[in-house]
Parts: sequence; structure tokens; C-alpha cells
Amino acid sequence: MPLSDGEPHPPFNVPCNNSGRGNVLKIGHGVSVYYDLQPPNIWAEHEHSTAQIVMALDPLEARMTWRIAGRLHTINCGAPHIWFVPRNTPHAAEWRCGPAAMVVFYLGRDFVQQECGHEPTEGALLGLAPLVQQDYALARFCHNFRELCHRRTSMSEPMLFAGAAVLSSVILRACARQADTGMDQPRGLSEKRLEVISKHIDAHPGDPITPATLAALVGLTEDHFGRMFRRSTGRPPMKYVWRCRLHRARQLLEAGEKVAAVAAELGFCDQSHLDRKFRLEFGCSPGSVAPGRNRS
Repeated sequence: MPLSDGEPHPPFNVPCNNSGRGNVLKIGHGVSVYYDLQPPNIWAEHEHSTAQIVMALDPLEARMTWRIAGRLHTINCGAPHIWFVPRNTPHAAEWRCGPAAMVVFYLGRDFVQQECGHEPTEGALLGLAPLVQQDYALARFCHNFRELCHRRTSMSEPMLFAGAAVLSSVILRACARQADTGMDQPRGLSEKRLEVISKHIDAHPGDPITPATLAALVGLTEDHFGRMFRRSTGRPPMKYVWRCRLHRARQLLEAGEKVAAVAAELGFCDQSHLDRKFRLEFGCSPGSVAPGRNRS
């Protein structure tokens, strides 16, 4: 989808409602949130006076195009993703399937500088799965917004605003970290390779996984994979895998599953093995997060 060379659109003022079902939140100075179950759509070239973060919470076929300092970037994506666009940046997008849950953050300059310490000037595209696997709170808020967009559940106003506030801060910082590396600079594993790893971890929740297995999935030697993976995630491969399983364990426990069953399902040696690792990660016992119990 090439960008036109015509006159830019007027500056952004209010989030557009493209399907007639969306909702707009204003959660504080410089932050607005639009969420919707978005049908297939094409957004022609436009730009905003705010930074923009688009979160696609469902799988879809999407094409994103943006231009910065005369350089044109076009990326196709088929997985849930996060797209960061700096303010006053011409950009266009196309969603070829759907409907898909969408959350869009419009972030004022002061808010961006406050959260990041500066204003990123490069765009960024991140896969959603590697982020939510490693951040329990982020995963929970993303799940809640997805269910809200699909109208499978509702959220109280305080929870809705809290979720939007957490998401805007965490996602902005993640996008800024990638944008600061430069889209054309080597920075570890590609988003496509990280997505392959994330899908494999999700598909084998209780099976043995080794660094050699993960390296083979993305066509790298084990040593090279380990270095690149740590550069991308900040963790060695196996610490990443176990953290994913612990966060999955908490989700299952909060849904009412028994501790022993969760330990067996997710590949822990036994219930005490899960208990030790769970306390180190969350500062509480697995049983304390069961429905009806006080949660830490």
C-alpha cells in the first residue's frame, strides 16, 4: 500500500470510529484509548499530532506502511501484534480479515517523554505473544480487552481505566526500546523468529523443551541462538520457558484448576517444584491465587 504524495490529512483531534461499535476512553492528560471489534478495513494515508500504538489482539492478515525521513517501511503481519507510529508520521494500514479485537492508544508528546525520557522518532512493530508470555499483568489486561471487544464480558470502569493505563505505559516503553535500536539495525532475533518460538512454547506446555530444540526451530546453532535470544528477551532460553509456564500456571489456577493438576500439565516435577518456583516468581503460594482466596 504505497503512501500518496498528496497533502497530509488534518491533524488528529478525536479517535475515529471506523465500524460504528468502537469506544473511546480518556484516561488522563495526553492519553486516549479506542477499542473495537474491527472488521476488515483499509486506512488510507493519514497522520496524527499524537504518537499512536495499534494493538491487534487476534490473528489477522495485516499490512502496515509508514514513512520517516523519506524512508518507506512496509511490513506484512499475520499474528497479534503491536505497531508504534511516532507523531506527525504519514502511515497507512490494511486489515484483510476479521473481525479482530483492536486497541489503539493516542499518546500526547508530554506523556511519551515522561514515560520514555525522550520522544522516539522511529516506528516499531512487535509481536504480542513474546510480551504477554513474560508479563502476567500485561497478559491479563490484554485478555480482558480482547473479551471486552468481543463483548464476551464486561469490565468495571475502574478496572477498565486501570487496564488502559497499565497497557499504555508498558507497551509504549516496549515500543520505544525497539524504535531506539533503529528498524534497520541488528538487535537479536527477528520478530518472526520470536513468534515461532512463542508458538512452540504455547503448543508444548508440558513437554520437554531444550535450547537445542528452540535453536533448530529457527535454523540457528545452539550457541548463536542463545546469544541472540538473550539479546532479544533479556533472559536465557530456559529461564524464559519456565517463566512462561509459571505465568500460564497462574492463569490456570485463577480459573479454578487444582495445583497438582497444573503442575502435571505444565511439566513441573511435582507440586512442590511448582510451589518453589511460583513463590520465587510471584511472592505467594500457588494455592493463594485460587478463586475465592485473597490474592497477593
